[in-house]
Amino acid sequence: MDDALAEIRSQVEHQLGIERPPPAAIDPEGLVRFSASLPEHLSPDERHALVAGAEELDPWLQGPFLIGGDIVIGGTWRTDQRWEGLGEQVPTDLADQRILDVGSNAGYDAFMFNLRGAEYVLACEPSEFHRQAVFLNSIYKTPVDFQQIGWQELDPAVHGTFEVVHCNGLLYHELHPQLLLERLMAMTSDNGTLFFGSMMLEAVETSEYARFVPGEYFGDPSWWWVPGRLALRWMLEVAGFEVKGQFGTAPGPPGEFAVITSYFVATPAE
Repeated sequence: MDDALAEIRSQVEHQLGIERPPPAAIDPEGLVRFSASLPEHLSPDERHALVAGAEELDPWLQGPFLIGGDIVIGGTWRTDQRWEGLGEQVPTDLADQRILDVGSNAGYDAFMFNLRGAEYVLACEPSEFHRQAVFLNSIYKTPVDFQQIGWQELDPAVHGTFEVVHCNGLLYHELHPQLLLERLMAMTSDNGTLFFGSMMLEAVETSEYARFVPGEYFGDPSWWWVPGRLALRWMLEVAGFEVKGQFGTAPGPPGEFAVITSYFVATPAE
């Protein structure tokens, strides 16, 4: 496991120029509390243990996470800012809903779904970022089911189907992206909703195309296919979805061609 984390640190350093990006300075008072029982005050030993546990799992990409007192795991990505848009689309009351989070990383999205009262949340992450989610859940003590599996291992006969399926930031890392979309379709219940976020080509004139990345993008060697907006809509439709809308569009990271990040909302086609 240490070798796996070392590889992640190496890739992050290659991409961002630093192995362990410093957390953003964030006021803990305004953060979402993923547990009502987080301690307000920590002893020196408790503080040391929490900080050491978080540092052992660097680099943190998702965040921010309040883990007790005023200790915040900042993360490289501001997942809370992404939820400013996503939160307006996801029902505030998820009671009686089964939620699937594919590519869950450190679990921010899964914790948010749980906070909204989901009946069951399955969060799957094949990489060592799964360890970050387990560490956080040892603090938050939620019923989220964190499993270290990839989308290829999801099976409706084993895991059931879900009223809400969430997948963000995964498609362009897949060498066979259409297979991912078809698996997400199989995991979505007949009355379910898919929230699908991805990087896409920014240029309008390339909207119908998908660009193959043979090397790396922004120092990240795991980028393979980046579709245009219309191409991704078609891909979702071929997988069996009906696209209902698009939201949360923002600039993507800089690279040799311009990209945006955005969400599609889709349901199984009738």
